[in-house]
Amino acid sequence: MSGRMIMFSECGITFMYRVGGIAVHGGRLLVERDVRHGFCFVPGGRVEYGENAVDALAREAREEFGEDVHIGRLVIAADNLFELDGVHYQEIGLYFLMSFAPGSGLLGRDGAFEAQEPGLRYEWIPLDDLDDADLQPRFLVQRVRAIPQAAEYIAHVDP
Repeated sequence: MSGRMIMFSECGITFMYRVGGIAVHGGRLLVERDVRHGFCFVPGGRVEYGENAVDALAREAREEFGEDVHIGRLVIAADNLFELDGVHYQEIGLYFLMSFAPGSGLLGRDGAFEAQEPGLRYEWIPLDDLDDADLQPRFLVQRVRAIPQAAEYIAHVDP
C-alpha cells in the first residue's frame, strides 16, 4: 500500500475518492463536525491508491476510533460537486452501513468528543435533529433517516 490518498487537482477542480460510514445507533447518527466550518459529515476518509472502498473504510475506522467496525452493505454511490474555501471539488463518495461491536465504548458516548484529527469532533446526533446539524452532503439527511433498501446512485451539485 502506498499510503497516498486518491486526490489530485486539474482544470481548476480537485478530485477525491472518499468512503463514508453510516453508523446509526439508538436513533442517533455518528458524525464528525468540522469545528472551523460548522458542518458535519459521516466518518470515513479518502481511499488510498491500490485499496478497495471497504478496506479503506475499515482502515479509517481503526485510525479514527482505535477499534474494528463491521462494514455492511453499500447504501449510496454519489457524484458530489461542491465548493469549500474557494476550492471546487468533484468527489466520488461511497457510503456503507457501519456498526460497532456491542461492547464498544463509543455507543454510550453523549455530546461532542475529541477526534484524532485537529479541528474535528465526533458526536452522536439524534436523527430528528439532522435538519439543524448541517450534515453534508445534504442528501444524507433523508437517507440516514430511512436507509434505502437497495444501493442508490446520486448526482449532487451544491447550489
